[in-house]
Parts: sequence; structure tokens; C-alpha cells
Amino acid sequence: MSTPVSACSLAQIPKHQIRRVANFHPNVWGNQFMTYTPEDKVIRACQEEQIEDLKKEVRRKLMAAGASHSQLLNFIDAVQRLGVAYRFEGEIEEALQQIHDSTFHDANHINGDLYNIALRFGLLKQQGCNISCGIFNKFKDEQGSFKEALIKDVQGMLRP
Repeated sequence: MSTPVSACSLAQIPKHQIRRVANFHPNVWGNQFMTYTPEDKVIRACQEEQIEDLKKEVRRKLMAAGASHSQLLNFIDAVQRLGVAYRFEGEIEEALQQIHDSTFHDANHINGDLYNIALRFGLLKQQGCNISCGIFNKFKDEQGSFKEALIKDVQGMLRP
């Protein structure tokens, strides 16, 4: 059994449909964005070489043995915020593991200001390291509130 399909007759379709014409003013930007000129192969090769050189430099900085923990953590934070950390996952993981192994054995003996300790805590926690929040106890008073002196440490208090 088939159901009948009603066909639309040609008489029902309007013959002339009047469409409005918009007279827009010319684009202030012109047609400069409409054209595309492909890159020259030489320029592309130079750019790729520059990219590889920059990647090597970032890897070298991540693996630098002489860098202080504070500088290295700030550099890792910058690389992550730029959104290119996925290219250096192994190097970042190794650097953070070295920092964790060398500094987080005893939470009471960690030195540094609030910003650097918060940066270490955040990056290492994000990496999956087991870190106690007791490292922030040195910034608390006897009542368990943060010390009044921290009001002046804006960078440390705003550290995400």
C-alpha cells in the first residue's frame, strides 16, 4: 500500500517575486582580505627552521641544570599559559619531577615567598604529585588565618 503524494501544481508558484535590493556602501577595508597569495617555499622553509630552533631553545631551558627552581617554574608556567606545553610534555614532566624530588620531602623546610610556593604547589599538583597543603602553614597565624603581612603580597595572593 502506498500513500498518495500530492504534487504542487505549477500554478501555485508565483511567477515574479519582487526582491528588495540593498545598496550597501563600499567596504572600508576594500578587497585586501579577499585575495590570497600562497607562501613562497623558501619563506616557509625558513619559518619551519625558526620554529625548530625555538623548540630546541625551549627544551634546553627546560633541561637546564643550573636554573633556579623559581626561574624554571615561572618558565614552565609561561609555556603552559602560551598553550604550547603539549609539545614539551616529557621535558616538563621530568623537570617538575626533579623539583618535587629535591624540595618536597619535608613541608616544614620549604623556603620562599607565597607566590613561588603557590606556583610550585599548583604546577606539581597539576602534574599529579602528592603534595600536602601544609606547605602554606608558615603563612598562617596562631588562629589559622593568613597573616596580615600577606596583604601587601598582591602577586602571591592572586596566584591561581
